[in-house]
Amino acid sequence: MGGKRKKRTKIIKPKPKLPKTFECPRCGRIAISIEIKNGIAHIKCGNCGLSADIEVPPIFDEANAYGKFIDLYLDGKLEIKESNKEESINEGEDKQVHTTT
Repeated sequence: MGGKRKKRTKIIKPKPKLPKTFECPRCGRIAISIEIKNGIAHIKCGNCGLSADIEVPPIFDEANAYGKFIDLYLDGKLEIKESNKEESINEGEDKQVHTTT
């Protein structure tokens, strides 16, 4: 008479996740990491050494801080710090004394 009733399948869409690394405007690699503490975002590129500290509201997350960083970088209003790993390696080599026999 009626038969078995079909179960309805519910489609579950996964929530989009925010990225943890972003593209560097200088070198073009996806190597920028952002750390937010006490209203200050510490932004650093792991490839070219580009780094900056910007003030952000407490409601901002990493993606919003990256957007503000890009806007300030492209406008030229950002104070940029450079940290090159190569310079610290070369300084260590200069301090060593080479002896010949």
